[in-house]
Amino acid sequence: MAQLPECPETLKKIQHYLKIASEHDAKDPIISYWCRLYALQTALTLDKSSKEAKTFLVSLMDWLEKQKVFLKENDMITNETAAQAHFENYAIKLFNIADGLDHQANYNKNIIKLFFTAGLLMDVLSVFGEVSEEIANTQKYAKWKATYIHNCLKNGETPTPGPPATESGQIGFNFPTQRDEVQQPKNYFDPPVPITPIYKDLSPTMPNEYAQIPSTSTVTEFQPSVPGPILLKNGVQLLPAHITKAQKYCKFAASALNYDDVPESIANLQKALRLLTTGEDV
Repeated sequence: MAQLPECPETLKKIQHYLKIASEHDAKDPIISYWCRLYALQTALTLDKSSKEAKTFLVSLMDWLEKQKVFLKENDMITNETAAQAHFENYAIKLFNIADGLDHQANYNKNIIKLFFTAGLLMDVLSVFGEVSEEIANTQKYAKWKATYIHNCLKNGETPTPGPPATESGQIGFNFPTQRDEVQQPKNYFDPPVPITPIYKDLSPTMPNEYAQIPSTSTVTEFQPSVPGPILLKNGVQLLPAHITKAQKYCKFAASALNYDDVPESIANLQKALRLLTTGEDV
């Protein structure tokens, strides 16, 4: 676990990212490293002149340098393409678990944390460059949903599954099949149902599981753009999740070639090919 001084009040906006990093120090040091790097970049825009901030930032920089040396053999530290693929996949996984629980009307503090953490992790994806519209909109929805569920439970109300309602009624969304198969996860690492809807113009208030959350979320537009299943000539049905996973394998294959690791690249391409031709993942 990282030994850092207490985060000063002027940098309180990065506390959520530091907390996620701490929670993943042992579980996934890759998530931990990039969360703290994002926290550092954000902190530098908030306060880099006060004595408390300087002390904290120097300690954070020192930790990042040491961790980078310690994990120098891990291409998810040294190669941003591989890191981005891993980070994005993990963020979407948490979102999909929460989204599945939402549509089962399974509401508790765990689903709030899942949605909120997924949204924060999608913030961190900006360290790799501009995020896609799909990620940006899902990020907004995840944070809005965390706030909405929190406020409902706090006020003794029953949340409504799915996207928000408007004056004309509930906005529908045609999700791919297999949604009903989602079960209550034992922890954050259980397999999700990979569904990533797109929502536009959501203005969420970030929830804090230890503080009051004002209800200020608004919605002005909703725009789904998830394709339906693809039926191959051999009768295999490919879901959007299959396409997304195949894209990840291709990214890992490209990353492996950067290090002349041809066998690893071939292995990932074979996984992608098998997935796209049989619908089966290795």
